[in-house]
Amino acid sequence: MLRIGINGRSIFRQLTGVQHYAREITRALCALDAEDVSFTVFSGREGRDPGEDLPLRVSRVPAGGPARGLIWEQTILRRMVSRAGMDVLFSPANVAPLYPPVSSVVTVHDLSFLLFPEYFSRSFGAYYRSVMPRIVAQAAAVITDSESSRSDLIAHMNVPPEKVTSIPLGVSPGFRKKFGKAELEAIRGRLGLPRKFFLSVSSLEPRKNLARLVHAYGLLPAATRDEFRLVLVGAGNRIFADPALSLELERLPAGSVVTPGYIREEDLAAVYRLSTALVFPSLYEGFGLPVLEAMSASTPVITSNRSSLPEVAGPAAALIDPENAEEIAAAMELIAQDSGTRNLLIERGKKRAAAFTWEQTAEKTLEVLRTSAAGNRL
Repeated sequence: MLRIGINGRSIFRQLTGVQHYAREITRALCALDAEDVSFTVFSGREGRDPGEDLPLRVSRVPAGGPARGLIWEQTILRRMVSRAGMDVLFSPANVAPLYPPVSSVVTVHDLSFLLFPEYFSRSFGAYYRSVMPRIVAQAAAVITDSESSRSDLIAHMNVPPEKVTSIPLGVSPGFRKKFGKAELEAIRGRLGLPRKFFLSVSSLEPRKNLARLVHAYGLLPAATRDEFRLVLVGAGNRIFADPALSLELERLPAGSVVTPGYIREEDLAAVYRLSTALVFPSLYEGFGLPVLEAMSASTPVITSNRSSLPEVAGPAAALIDPENAEEIAAAMELIAQDSGTRNLLIERGKKRAAAFTWEQTAEKTLEVLRTSAAGNRL
C-alpha cells in the first residue's frame, strides 16, 4: 500500500487561485479509484469542522495565518507525517517543509515573487526568494501548472528539466451549470450587478493589471460605457489602496465600475454567465484558471498574450497585449458589438474548457507521486 500524505494547510482558507487548486486537487486525488493507495490529509485545528469528506488527520494547533501557518508547516506537519508512516508528502500550495521526513513533491504555481519582486512586500519577497530554492532543491519532484511555469523554473532556478512536470489544472463541473432566467436575475439583484457588464475576476496584485483594464474601459465610446459597466470581482474596497487604480477610477463617472468584492464559488458561475465577457489582462500567470472557468460558463474571454495564458486559452480567446490599453479596449468593443465574434468565442471556449478536468489533473499528479515514492524506497 502506497501511503500518500497531503499538506492541507491551504485548503480551509478563503479561496484564491492557489487555495482553490489545493482544495480541488486534494478532493480529486482522494476520490481516485486506486486500490493500492491511501491518502491522509494533514491539517491544523481548522480542519475539525471542514464540511469536506476527506481522510483528515487534524492537529490540536491551528495552521491559519501567515506566521502561524509557516510554523505549523515546518514543525508540526513534519512530526505528523513522520508518525503516520507516510511514503511521500504532497504540498500543493508552493511551500513545503524545508526538511521533510519523507520524499517530498511540491507544486510551484509561478515565479512571480522572483520575476516581479516589485509587486510584493519586502518581507514576503525576501522570504520566498530565500526558501523556494531550498524547497525545490530538496523535493523529489516539482509540479507546475503550465509549460510556461515549467520553463521559468528551469531557467531561473536551475532545476533539472527531468525533475519538473507540467500538469494543467481542471475546471470544476459547477461552472457548466445551467441557470434559469429567474435564478440568474435573483443572483444579479442580490449581488447588485448591472444589466450588462464586462467582468474581471482577480486579486488586487499589480500583475493583474487592473489599473490598465480600467483605463481601457475609459477609452470605450461613451455609448458603449453607458450600456456596459465594468465589474471587478475580488477587489472590493481595497481598490482604493492602489494609487494607480484609484486615479483611473476617479476619471470615470460614478457607478461605471462596480466592486462587489469576494464572491463565493457557488455564485461565481452565475456571474460569469451574466457577464458580456471576462477580461483578464494579467501581466503574468502560472495558469490563469478564470479563463477556463469563464469558457466553461459559456462566456467569451479576452486575455493576455503573455506567460501561460496563450497556452491555456489556445484558439478560444481574444488575445491582447496587456500593456496596450487601446488594444484591450478594441477587443472589448468588438465583443460588445459583434455577436458573431462573441458566439464564435463562446463555442470555442466550451470545447476548450471541456478538455481540462480535475480527474485528469489528479491522475497525472498521482503518477508523479508514485514515481517519487518509489525513488525514496530504493
